[in-house]
Amino acid sequence: MTKYMKPADILRYIDNEHVILIDIRDPSDQMHGIAKSAQCMTADQLSVDSKQLEMNYKQIVVMCYTGTTSQVMCEQLGPRFTSFEGGFDFWRQSHLPIVKPELDKDKIRYQQQIKLAGFDETAQHKLSQSHVLVVGAGGLGSPALMYLAASGVGEITLIDDDVVALSNLHRQILFQEQDIGLSKVNRAVDRLKLLNSSITINPVCERLNDSNVASLINPVNLVIDGSDNINTRYLINDQCNQSGVPWIFAAVSGFEIQVSLFGQALNDWCYRCLFEQISDADSGNCNQEGVLGSVPGIAAMIQVTEAIKYLTGLEGGLLNKMLTYNVLNHQFKVLKYPAQQQCHHR
Repeated sequence: MTKYMKPADILRYIDNEHVILIDIRDPSDQMHGIAKSAQCMTADQLSVDSKQLEMNYKQIVVMCYTGTTSQVMCEQLGPRFTSFEGGFDFWRQSHLPIVKPELDKDKIRYQQQIKLAGFDETAQHKLSQSHVLVVGAGGLGSPALMYLAASGVGEITLIDDDVVALSNLHRQILFQEQDIGLSKVNRAVDRLKLLNSSITINPVCERLNDSNVASLINPVNLVIDGSDNINTRYLINDQCNQSGVPWIFAAVSGFEIQVSLFGQALNDWCYRCLFEQISDADSGNCNQEGVLGSVPGIAAMIQVTEAIKYLTGLEGGLLNKMLTYNVLNHQFKVLKYPAQQQCHHR
């Protein structure tokens, strides 16, 4: 049976160098207060460090919310681990001393990503050191920007020369009615800063063209295409080929979306490998065909997910593949491009 330590007992031992009190609640709860002299750990950290703790302390007292999780953990970890009866709730109700810990705010903000299997603090740090260029703040760029900022991408450059129109609002969820007639780039920066003030956002109120494309793409780690015309995609593709920067393409046509990641290895496919020479008329355009508001949002979410996977080294990306999804019948297809010895457009 797991032993319990009552509040009166812990107060006698709280300053004993051979006893440690460990709080395993979520960081978002710990930031509001912890028991005096407690140390903060996640349950996973406690499991990993259990042997070292046994070497350093005669007794390890574990505190959770109500004492239930700590009891289960202590039964698993062994006799040196003791559950604090009643948990932090009982500590607070007993008016025992509470202090505010010094916690990493980024760890709290991104805790649900960090605890994800295959994604850890190292991956989150890689995101914080990444620089992404988003071309366009429309139906694709608008939701993509929100999730890039929310996920903790450290630097985002946004280029768009357009202003917000009433007809944008059903799909460009970054904007509001009060933004109509105002610069998309400027309004986007204001909104994204409210979402995450710790990242850097560089606004460029221009259209991507031959004169600015190199200076915008050369410094970044990845480009997300939020454009709605073929010429811009060719421009992105050609400069990325020259600069060695990968980019993520997305297109929406009616109820169908396409997404692909173009890498920069010699044998990786590029956009021109797929579409040597096509026009906007051949590819379709949502301004002409119409678009259901949520459809470009789905495409943008896939783009951002691919961006996070690429930037953090997660496997299973769309490099040399094309994902297609029809929202009417919910048919997903992932088409793998055939192997080629070398891209002839680099």
